[in-house]
Amino acid sequence: MHNIIRVFLSDARRLSTNVVAMVVIMGLAVIPCLYAWFNIFSNWDPYGQAATSQLSVAVASSDEGVEFETARVNVGNKVIDNLKANKSIKWVFTDTADEAVDGVRSGKYYAALVIDKNFTRDMVSFLGGNPEHPQIQYYENEKKNAIAPKITGKVKTTVQGEVNSSFVSTLAETLIEASQYMVATDNKKNISGNALDKMIRIDQDLSMLKNMLNAYISMIDSAENLAKASQAVTEEMDNLMRTGSALTDTANAAYDSAQDQAGTVSDLVTNSINQMIGSIMSLQNTVNAALSNMDTDSLITGVQATALADTSKGIQSTFDAAMKIGSYDTDPDTKDQVAAIDASMEQLTKDLAQLDTATGKTKDDVAAYLKLLNADFDNVRASLQNLQNVYQVSVKPQVNETLDSVGDSIKEAGKLLNISTTSINELAGALGSYPNMMNMSKRSLEESLAQITDMQEKLEALITDMQSLNENEQYQQLLKLIETDPELIADFVSKPVAINNKALYAVANNGSGTAPFYLVLSIWVGALIQVAIVKTRVKNRKEFPKLHNWEEYFGRYQFYFLVGQLQTLITVLGALFFVQIQCRHPVLFYLACAITSFAFTMLMYSLTYAMGTVGEAACVVLMVLQVAGSGGTFPVEVLPKLYQVLYRYMPFQYAMKAVRECIGGMHGNDYWSYVGTLGLFVLFSIFLGLVVSIPCEKLNEMIEEAKEETDLMA
Repeated sequence: MHNIIRVFLSDARRLSTNVVAMVVIMGLAVIPCLYAWFNIFSNWDPYGQAATSQLSVAVASSDEGVEFETARVNVGNKVIDNLKANKSIKWVFTDTADEAVDGVRSGKYYAALVIDKNFTRDMVSFLGGNPEHPQIQYYENEKKNAIAPKITGKVKTTVQGEVNSSFVSTLAETLIEASQYMVATDNKKNISGNALDKMIRIDQDLSMLKNMLNAYISMIDSAENLAKASQAVTEEMDNLMRTGSALTDTANAAYDSAQDQAGTVSDLVTNSINQMIGSIMSLQNTVNAALSNMDTDSLITGVQATALADTSKGIQSTFDAAMKIGSYDTDPDTKDQVAAIDASMEQLTKDLAQLDTATGKTKDDVAAYLKLLNADFDNVRASLQNLQNVYQVSVKPQVNETLDSVGDSIKEAGKLLNISTTSINELAGALGSYPNMMNMSKRSLEESLAQITDMQEKLEALITDMQSLNENEQYQQLLKLIETDPELIADFVSKPVAINNKALYAVANNGSGTAPFYLVLSIWVGALIQVAIVKTRVKNRKEFPKLHNWEEYFGRYQFYFLVGQLQTLITVLGALFFVQIQCRHPVLFYLACAITSFAFTMLMYSLTYAMGTVGEAACVVLMVLQVAGSGGTFPVEVLPKLYQVLYRYMPFQYAMKAVRECIGGMHGNDYWSYVGTLGLFVLFSIFLGLVVSIPCEKLNEMIEEAKEETDLMA
């Protein structure tokens, strides 16, 4: 024990008398703290707005927008406007997408966001039933910096979230505003009630439509029977057309005969009228001759009177027969003339009939009769002559015109019969295919009837649900909620889940969060520098008679311990008061760092004491392994399997956990557990220095001699 103190005092005396040594010791004390402080500062808040706002990210929009209703919508421009108000990143708005991408490629920008030209069109594509996801192209320069892409990578997630939230919020607000019409009253009935009434009317209309379809199906069944009957009808009509053709031929023959008969009748009528005129003139001459030759005193005999009356009656009979031949007594053009002739003949016959009583009349009486009879004869003859003129001018042309019309009608009838025959054949062909058409139509109607029946059943179920819904208390509360504030509901729909961050063992900033790693690493570095500069063995052992290895070991270690503690004190004070990291338990914080320094200096001192240069190399290797696999920067669970295995045997993790307990807050006895584990590494280090060093002594001497022979290594 006495030699231990002597070794320490000897080292202190030599250092105090050597200025260079004192400068080196001061450097040993300061270098580790600078390493810790600068790294903590650099990681103080790299994800905060003050830091990220210095990272340049280009933004360009190629969105062409769309015409929506009566307005033009361009969501890309709205995204640009929103980003201009966002100060979390140093946004650089370029004119073109190529300019933004080229800036990323050259390293001018860390990343670039390019809004696709169809961004708005795709955004509203869901309205057409064929939704497309709108695209925002994200470009990043991953070679410029390893961490920067991770920071700027949050930009795309943030922008995507803002766009999605804005879109959902706007859509929800629009829908909620539209849904307010559901609660708008119309005759004290909201739209849901009106919709229910309309659905009930639709149900009634569907019932009516079902009845109509059933009627149509019945009609088709009847039409099928009618089509079968029509087949027989077409056969009868075909026979009828053939009979009609025969009748047309007979009518043509009759027409030709009628034309011949019309000429004969015309001649007969003309001859009859001329004959009557001649008979009237002959009778007039006879009467004149008979009465004119009488002597003054002669009297008309009964025989003469009777003969004259009989002659007049014969003329009347001939006239009646002639009138019937020409149908003059019924023809409108000759009816008046026939009536005049009848009146004249009747007067003549009446006057001639007086001759029956003219026996014994005197000559003067006969002269009066003769004058009267001549007037009658003239009237009859004039009436007959007028009838003949009317017949030639009016009746005969009308008869010929009528015959011509009859001929034309007979010809047209023939044509129609020919056309009708063709039509009947076509009708027969159509009726042949009609049953197939009816079957197709019937099947379609039956399918429609089934669909309508199914639709009506679903509609009736919906009506039942609507009626139940209107009576539901929760539904009524929902309607009241819709009336309140559409913006509030839209905000809720766009962000239905609010994450309330409740940090356990909250750490104020990233610098405080990374402080345990950099503080522990700086303590290790401080210890490593010591073993690299200060020798672990006593060079002049003659100064210390009977110096044992364990005395040399503990005597020289006191220097390492004190320098290590000095390094730790400066580092801890600077972290607390200069860097101002968060620390809930400053005293325990310093204690944890002091014990860490004790464990690290003891470990590296022991390795170097036991194995010399090889031990120094081992210290470096241990540092590298712990920097990579101690969980200081990344969770150990994401590290390769090798590091996860070595993790539990590394002192770094226990030192960092003890420091974290002081910074974030204590949990049970974890702090003392971690500190106690560091004590185990101290015991292991003592074992290395006192036990393992004995067999390694010869090996160390050989290595030192080999180094000296190289003339390059001391």
